Amino acid sequence: MLQLNNITKSFGGVFEPVLKGINLLLKEGEFCTVIGANGSGKSTLMKIISGEYSADSGEIRRCGEVSQVVQDVNMGTIPSMTMLENVALSRMKTPRFSFYKRHKNEIADKIKSLNIGLEKFIDQPLSVLSGGQRQTIAILMAINSGRKILLLDEHTSALDPKMQKLLMEYTVKSVREQRITTLMITHNLEDAVKYGDRLIMMHKGRIVADLKGREKSELKIQSLPEMFRKFEDQNSVYDGGADVR
Repeated sequence: MLQLNNITKSFGGVFEPVLKGINLLLKEGEFCTVIGANGSGKSTLMKIISGEYSADSGEIRRCGEVSQVVQDVNMGTIPSMTMLENVALSRMKTPRFSFYKRHKNEIADKIKSLNIGLEKFIDQPLSVLSGGQRQTIAILMAINSGRKILLLDEHTSALDPKMQKLLMEYTVKSVREQRITTLMITHNLEDAVKYGDRLIMMHKGRIVADLKGREKSELKIQSLPEMFRKFEDQNSVYDGGADVR
């Protein structure tokens, strides 16, 4: 479970607050996609949830630890360490050599299940992989870390279209099976409509739409640009209180 109560955030030199009273409740295992124009506050919200930023005011309640994947392929992995070491480290609190040996076959099987040939690099430093391959490993690490909250910020943006589709399908299957509470930022409107239980739209630091249930399942991609234009043209604000369900 993840709950945000009246979260605000400002930065020096920025005229308006970046976040203006965000209220949100995600229940255990819920998968929510987040869309919005650049500067709407999406990534700032993620960084506050992860603890990278502190909110100016408001309350955050997290039931479980957080893992995340961001756009930057240089974050989330250690290039000088092997693939096995990276994946194993994401699953343990105290590194022990015996852990690598005991879990090597299981980790190799998970990597092999992606069916893209990365398992042959399991004992090689990640520096030998391409940026897209390293991002794939970062995604696998985050999803299989055992943490109960997953934050995805454009996590497939560095991949080619074929890999984007494969990793999105892997992401959806894994978070469903493990009941991981997931918040996913995307600029891909097709993914925003296709995946997740809920779709949240942010605009100028606020949640302006929260679609779920039948409203979410019947949403068409063609309607999203019109929604964006609506909130550009008027000061409409969605505010459902602490529990936006």
